[in-house]
Amino acid sequence: MTFGPLGQIVVGVVMMVVAVILAFLMVMRLIEPTLALCFATFVLSMGGIVVGMVGVAQYIRPGGRGGGE
Repeated sequence: MTFGPLGQIVVGVVMMVVAVILAFLMVMRLIEPTLALCFATFVLSMGGIVVGMVGVAQYIRPGGRGGGE
């Protein structure tokens, strides 16, 4: 399944929000902070930033590398 630029932005934001919630729950000791969970939180955060930025880039320049069209 492919997402358009707005869908990619939404997926990126959701990934980052989930990462922040998980990090907050680990800080509050509501869930046990394990190495795997910390790594998953980091990957969700960085992945969300990358997916969101790709979506923003495609939304701003939908034609790709066109010469100023």
